[in-house]
Amino acid sequence: MSVMKLVARVALGVALIGGVARVPPAWPADEEIVIRGNAIEPHVFRATMGQRVNFVKRVDLPVHVEFGVDPRQHHVVQIPGTGPFWAVFHRPGTHPYVVHIYATKTTTTLHGVVEVVEDPQRPWKPGTCAAVVMGDCIEP
Repeated sequence: MSVMKLVARVALGVALIGGVARVPPAWPADEEIVIRGNAIEPHVFRATMGQRVNFVKRVDLPVHVEFGVDPRQHHVVQIPGTGPFWAVFHRPGTHPYVVHIYATKTTTTLHGVVEVVEDPQRPWKPGTCAAVVMGDCIEP
């Protein structure tokens, strides 16, 4: 293999890795929860059913956001460790979550809550949201 081909392959690999690790675009501040090394801001977030809530990572460590076990209550999308993270809630009420921040030898655990109110245009009924497409609840 020639030196030029090797340099081109290395440059392509670096570009691909850089593209995967890039920072997600900024989202509107009124729809975001900021994850810091020692706190979540705001600790209690208020949202409407169907609203996309973005979690913005402001710590340079791997992070994991964990909600309850019933996937019909919400739809969470996250790229493990690096983000981006977001959630769409399909049930009104209190949705507690846990954020794990992984350092070399320790894990920091932070707790937060999303308070979700019902959207009159999308009333909640038990058994809905059997399928979620692009963050929207598809009723059966």
